[in-house]
Amino acid sequence: MQNKSQNPEISKIRHYFNFYIDTVYPLVVQRCTQKMCGMHGLDTHTAAVVFRGIDYALSMQCDPVPVIFACAFHDMARTDDSFDMQHGKNAVPMAIPIMNQFKIPQKTQESIIYAITNHTIGIAAPDYISACLWDADRTRLSWLYGYDEKYFNTTRAKQIASSQYEAYKKFQQKCFPQINWNKEY
Repeated sequence: MQNKSQNPEISKIRHYFNFYIDTVYPLVVQRCTQKMCGMHGLDTHTAAVVFRGIDYALSMQCDPVPVIFACAFHDMARTDDSFDMQHGKNAVPMAIPIMNQFKIPQKTQESIIYAITNHTIGIAAPDYISACLWDADRTRLSWLYGYDEKYFNTTRAKQIASSQYEAYKKFQQKCFPQINWNKEY
């Protein structure tokens, strides 16, 4: 019987989420206006979106690193939890220096910028980066307000968003038991 800590799926998610926490998160904290906690908080919502984005990218057998950046940047320009259609676009100037620091190729940067700029309005994702960010961000909305398949692009997100949150929470806790996962994030 395989030990839970040796589960390849969990090991990969842990690896990439730790990359986010150790490497990307500190740089995002330095540049963002987003508060740390709350419905759109950096330590709550953004962390959950990054986790789901990694999960969705791996389920597609795609590189989760660009998705991590897109998820980490998507709410950087938020100042509160109010309705704000410009926060994605306003996050771009904060995100570009971080992407340049990591020497992210221009084409990938353009995909990340498109994903964060359009994460509140996009439906048909043009690439896996947008698909994973948009689905990761919207999953909690389906748990809170009801599932509508037209807002999802990836098979894994459709499965997760259309099911009960408690089942996914158990998976999150297997990966990172020290985090207090909450469906509002």
